[in-house]
Amino acid sequence: MATRSGLRPRPDLAALEVGEPSLRGDALAMASRRVRAEDGAPIVRRLPDPDAAAAGDPIPAWIDAAVPAAAEPEEASGEAPPPMARPVAPAEAAGMPPPEEDAPAVPAPPGAELHGLSPAEAAARAEQGLINAGVSRGRSDLEIIATNTFTVFNTVLFGLIGALLVVSLIEPDSPHLTDAGVVGIVVFANIIIGTLQELRATRILRKIVALAAPTATVVRGGAEAVIPATTIVQGDLVKLSAGDQVAADGPIVAGTAEIDESILTGETRSTPRSAGDVLLSGAFCTSGEAYYLADAVGADSHAVRETSEARQLRRDETPLQLRFHRLLRVLMIATASLALLLLIHSRIEGHEWGASIAAVIATVTSIVPDGLLLGFTVAFAVGALRVSRLGAIVQDNTAVEALNYVDTICLDKTGTLTANRLRVEDVRWAAGGRALRGWLGAYAVSAAAGNRTSAAIGTALASASNGAVEIESAPFNSERRWGAARLALPGEQRVIVLGEPERVLSRCADGEPLLDEYRRAAARGLRGVAFAEAPSLPDAGADELPAMRALALVAIADELRPEVGPAFQMMRDLGIKPKVISGDNPETVAALVQQLGVQFEGGLISGPELEDMTEEQLRDAAEANSVFGRIAPHQKEQLVDALRSRGHYVAMVGDGQNDVRALRRADVAVSMESGTNIARGVSDIVLRGDSFAALVRGSSVAATVLGNCSQLSKLFVAKSIYVFLIIAFTNMMGLEFPFLPRQGSLTALLTLGIPAAFITLTTPPPGSGRDFIGSTLRFAVPAAATLGFTAVAAHLLIDGILGRDVDEARTVVSAIIGIVGIVYMVQVIGFEGASRRQPMRPILVSFFGIALLGLFALVIYTPALSEIAKFYPLAWDEWAVVLVASLIAIAGNQFLARYGPRLIYWVSGRAEEVAASRGRTAAGV
Repeated sequence: MATRSGLRPRPDLAALEVGEPSLRGDALAMASRRVRAEDGAPIVRRLPDPDAAAAGDPIPAWIDAAVPAAAEPEEASGEAPPPMARPVAPAEAAGMPPPEEDAPAVPAPPGAELHGLSPAEAAARAEQGLINAGVSRGRSDLEIIATNTFTVFNTVLFGLIGALLVVSLIEPDSPHLTDAGVVGIVVFANIIIGTLQELRATRILRKIVALAAPTATVVRGGAEAVIPATTIVQGDLVKLSAGDQVAADGPIVAGTAEIDESILTGETRSTPRSAGDVLLSGAFCTSGEAYYLADAVGADSHAVRETSEARQLRRDETPLQLRFHRLLRVLMIATASLALLLLIHSRIEGHEWGASIAAVIATVTSIVPDGLLLGFTVAFAVGALRVSRLGAIVQDNTAVEALNYVDTICLDKTGTLTANRLRVEDVRWAAGGRALRGWLGAYAVSAAAGNRTSAAIGTALASASNGAVEIESAPFNSERRWGAARLALPGEQRVIVLGEPERVLSRCADGEPLLDEYRRAAARGLRGVAFAEAPSLPDAGADELPAMRALALVAIADELRPEVGPAFQMMRDLGIKPKVISGDNPETVAALVQQLGVQFEGGLISGPELEDMTEEQLRDAAEANSVFGRIAPHQKEQLVDALRSRGHYVAMVGDGQNDVRALRRADVAVSMESGTNIARGVSDIVLRGDSFAALVRGSSVAATVLGNCSQLSKLFVAKSIYVFLIIAFTNMMGLEFPFLPRQGSLTALLTLGIPAAFITLTTPPPGSGRDFIGSTLRFAVPAAATLGFTAVAAHLLIDGILGRDVDEARTVVSAIIGIVGIVYMVQVIGFEGASRRQPMRPILVSFFGIALLGLFALVIYTPALSEIAKFYPLAWDEWAVVLVASLIAIAGNQFLARYGPRLIYWVSGRAEEVAASRGRTAAGV
């Protein structure tokens, strides 16, 4: 379906930002205002009076001198056309006046009322709450505090503390009020330490993320301003251009645009929308330009109700979260079972309700790793901050951990391998095509704002324009891969089509010579687009183009990014395989890759070849090939799904609206900073400066997050197991409960709470996060077994054999747990993976452990603190028991960690079984 244009040519701001010449003199002023807006000021562009704009000259006079080399005499039809001379930048054209600050940048569409709200009206509506809040992906400070405070663990603990407070009111002389107070203080201390760390990291991260946050262009008081999408107010007049996401619901009041509503409807084909049509937030513009009123904003819009839900549905749990939740379920079931048995046993023994509840609280607070989940959250936040400082802005903290598992990165050529700076390298004319050069120049001027390719063509051909005016158009669309316009001069009209060579020239009877030229250009790494003339404007909704006449082939060169070569080497070192997915010819992509000096293991394949494959064949092709060309948007999504189905953990790098569906399907979604609003909005990571190398560097740094989480898990899981063993075995032996709730909470704070804050701020040794569950259990099981055994033995000796007071026995057990727990912390953080290249790490962590031991001794021997904790000063023989038990636990842990697997192998008789199983008939014996 053709779409009415009426809009005058627009400059390509993106081209100016990367140093390309513009097509309009006022574009430089617009770019200057955009640069000033980086410091926080909105981009303001004064709109002209609609009537005055309509009467103006559509093409500035200075464009005629922009590319003198192109204005050659017409050649006779059929002669061999020479290559076009290099274009001269418009800035070199003599006599071009400097642009005025208030030069019109955006002429008003005919009949549009482009005044919008006044700044005062917008501010008043914002104060009334009629604002587009709620589309942000980040959590507020209040949400962070609430999430860290009201975890499942903490909710259970708060309930038990409340029960203890109730019992203390019934039994005023009991120590349960102090127990409840100490446990509550320790729980809140853990919460505060972790929450403050996350808040600090998150606030710094927000400032970085804000640089890549989605924006919108609104018209206020007759001027356009680029503002954060979250600050749109109800009634705002919003401008929608190609690549923009609809940020609020409302009707179009001017202009025409093609809208992709696949996020809302599942339909992959974009549809034209014009004045009177209602847009729903969450959709995005693929081409054209329109203005719409923001009627439904914030929670009332689809951007919150639909798009945010789609993101949440897309997000799968990371491998670490899956493993942690599995481990957590086991610990929760074991803890609940033990607590219930203790409560029943305590009541059978005739103990008071206060003592029974205290035992349950001590069990839950000691076994459940309530600080581990908080430690993970803080580690993610700190890791996200570190990665963002490298240039990979993290919008979803869990994506940092997910980077550790990425083994395949799907990336586009344009903007990733190349710098998004294009130039016309050559023009090859069909027989008689040069005679229509003026019409091609006019088309280039009208389409120059569509994308960077159009801008490059416009730069080269604009000066040859014959001044023809666009009457109607079918804007270029990445799905159909062509665009067209009906142009008119007095008494003459022509329809010019521009698109990919295979698509356009295959419909031209005289297109084969240019196709041969294109194949040769593609082999040299050049991109290509073809011009053709059609008898009528093609239907944008039709699958096939009509029969046409070939006019010209334009070869375009990409500028390669210098950092891509080293980035691919880093990927090879990390074991990450690249998959280049592009809309260009696969031969072109492969040639560019070779220019980078990069050798891919797989082959190359095109989208049309994939189209006819079965699902299994597609999976095989995705696995076997490394370069994919002429890929349609829906095929990118299919390739990501195919790779995931083969067990790969996939990151998708994209920058345009045609990448959105693939981004939403990937395990890690990555977009370029210069990408469209919708691409940045659905991405987990945004690359500042479009630097692909920043993502690879971030992947290597992200290993620290997994390493820190692994260290935390070792300590917390070991503590959960040894406390479970101590409580279970002392109860089975008929001994008094081994410690009070307050004592368990204090030892946990010294051995886990404070060290956890220290761990999240350190850099773990390389490889410390590998085999997460295996490495955690290999440390936790022997460490917990030896500590649990020695603590139970000490409790039995002091309470059962020597007959000392139960408070002394509890102090001995707490001292053993505190000393050995701190030594375990020093071992895990300071000495695991230590090397001579990092001599300070073991030394610093050892001093940290000594400080914690001193703090523990201070609690025991300071009367006021020991009274609160119910610690009693130990006699020399009791200290001897503590030291001997601690040494046995530490040495036993080292022995079991080293020889445990061999011991199990020997005890189980596995060695004899292996020896007896040799031979053909051994299996049947």
